[in-house]
Amino acid sequence: MVKRLFKLIFVFTMFSTLFSCSMSPDVMQTLDSSTRSYERAIRWGEFTRAKSFHKKGSVLSDLERRRLKFYRVTGYSVLQNSTPDTHNSYLLVEIKYIKSDQQVIKTLTVKQHWKRDKEGQVWYLDSPFPKFR
Repeated sequence: MVKRLFKLIFVFTMFSTLFSCSMSPDVMQTLDSSTRSYERAIRWGEFTRAKSFHKKGSVLSDLERRRLKFYRVTGYSVLQNSTPDTHNSYLLVEIKYIKSDQQVIKTLTVKQHWKRDKEGQVWYLDSPFPKFR
């Protein structure tokens, strides 16, 4: 019984390792580069740049831009990272921020769905822009 369980765990681990290595290093590198660039844009309050990573509505309106000036991000942490396939990756991210007139740290948990374009060159976010309130 124990040997059989050990074999099952070993086989599962081997398949997991094989599937996680199934993407080419270039694909992983472009995904990593995109997620890091997005993180830096959010972290440093470059919301116009961050919005450009989103497939839907990639431009901030003047109203959104003026409203977002009152928010300062104090932390950005990846809580969960799924094993990506060749065209999809999912992240669970925690964003800590303050609104300048309140000075209270708030936490926002965001589910990010990263997709790769058909040409395979660019990763973009197919999830909504974070809702700072």
